[in-house]
Amino acid sequence: MLREDLLEELKDARERYEAEVRRILTTVPGAREEHVTFSGLVVKPLCTPADTAETDFFRDISFPGEYPYTRGVFPAGYLSRGLHIRQVAGFGTAEETNARWRFLLSQGANALSVVPDDGSGNRADSDDERVRGLVGKGGVALDTLYDYETLFDGIDMVRYPCHLITTSAYALACYLVVAGKRGLSFTGLRGSMSNWMRPEPECLDIMEYCAKNVPLFNAGYLDMRNVREGGCTAVQEIAFGVGLAMSGCDALVEKGLEVDEFLHRITWFVNSGPEFFEEVAKFRALRRIWARVFREQYGARDPRSLTCRMHCQTYAPTLTRQQPFNNLIRSTVYALGAILGGIQSLHVNSFDEALAIPTEFSASLSVRTQQIIDLETGITRVIDPLGGSYYVEWLTNRLEEEAMALIDTIREMGGAFKAWDWMCREIRKASYRTQEEYDTGARLLVGVNTLVDDNDIQTRALEVLREHADFETLHEYSAALAEKQVARLNKVRRERNPERLDGVREELVETMRAGRNMIPGLMEAVKSGLTRGEFANIKAGVYHQPAEGPYVCRPPLVLA
Repeated sequence: MLREDLLEELKDARERYEAEVRRILTTVPGAREEHVTFSGLVVKPLCTPADTAETDFFRDISFPGEYPYTRGVFPAGYLSRGLHIRQVAGFGTAEETNARWRFLLSQGANALSVVPDDGSGNRADSDDERVRGLVGKGGVALDTLYDYETLFDGIDMVRYPCHLITTSAYALACYLVVAGKRGLSFTGLRGSMSNWMRPEPECLDIMEYCAKNVPLFNAGYLDMRNVREGGCTAVQEIAFGVGLAMSGCDALVEKGLEVDEFLHRITWFVNSGPEFFEEVAKFRALRRIWARVFREQYGARDPRSLTCRMHCQTYAPTLTRQQPFNNLIRSTVYALGAILGGIQSLHVNSFDEALAIPTEFSASLSVRTQQIIDLETGITRVIDPLGGSYYVEWLTNRLEEEAMALIDTIREMGGAFKAWDWMCREIRKASYRTQEEYDTGARLLVGVNTLVDDNDIQTRALEVLREHADFETLHEYSAALAEKQVARLNKVRRERNPERLDGVREELVETMRAGRNMIPGLMEAVKSGLTRGEFANIKAGVYHQPAEGPYVCRPPLVLA
């Protein structure tokens, strides 16, 4: 907080300075005095102490690891907890993805992520006609417990925490069964899954079971990265995510849980994109909003509940087919924003992701990007190095103000679950505005609407590399992988005991209809050979959910 006399002195000096800047800019053709961020915030070319005059250090910023956690969730930052280098993998059968995991670990990755080819969590089995041509294409095919056992073959499940990119309780059940077969205690098992907050029995059962039995597993998830790539702004990324968390907490409290029993195991999946300083400020504002909302409005007292932990993936919509090696630079800049913003875990998109699934070649460069930032730049040796910047602190405050106003609007509408359709419309509007900016040239994208190279030397270089390299330089999907997966699926069907399966399946259906937690019964069912498609059909019968192809985007089922 600044003294009034100093503020007056600053005001007079600033007016003189800004008048001089305007005079200079009138002599520069096309010069812009203001910049508009991706979120539509108008920023000035210079900030001064006057822009943060109302900021109170202890109330608004404080020290890392201390409320309101603006500067980070851990006191020593990356000095004590190194960055989790976690590259997403998932293609073909479990054998191919297991091989990719082993390669990534050999390159220095220290955490794992896997994306199945069932974005909805209601995926039909791999021999179903509805998924023909998609098996193992946009993720790894995981139809049975046998597939999960193959996936984790030779992988230390304690040393390398794994994130399951799926909402399906089936995936959790298989993961826990594999761990149990290895004699691992659930109480010490670390990991996480993309169980995005929604008022559905599957989501709530996952969170309830893990809160009581797998206490270190991050069972709740706020997947705002994919929403961001669907077009939302940084403000919406914060507000819609916090709004969903609030509605999820309301549902779990109604289920009989205390907020501190589960809140510390809800994590975020966030995005880091082109608007560098807005991204840095976004992560800082998000941590502060999370801490304030859940202490002041929900009465959370456990410090772990108030720390907003994030896994980040760099922004993909600006990765281009044109001049593809430019994407290395883009992803590096986006990764810098994430690390300077204090995220805990990071995936850096590979340069070829506008063309295909990353190869070992491109994925290794993404791992090296993070390692170079960590080991060579000194950035991770200083905790919150941009903290105290007039611009960063002002932008953090602005994002907090805008996001809290949006959160209030959501609450007035009855919460995020009831405001779902409205939020979707707002995201579409924001997406349209951004695309319009690129189409008109108001926002520039090198190689697409500016600095276009009609004889693209980078594309030609990649083609030469593909022709002459003795390693895979651009991933190509093989239909033989689907045949291989169907054979794996049929093996399980032949070897399982039908009578035992029928018995545990009936018990599972009865449990779900009675509203009891499904996870224990589902674990028994997967041990008996229940497939993911069969589980999808059970959900369809019990909850009237569609059991369809590989992906569906739909609003959450609001419970009566």
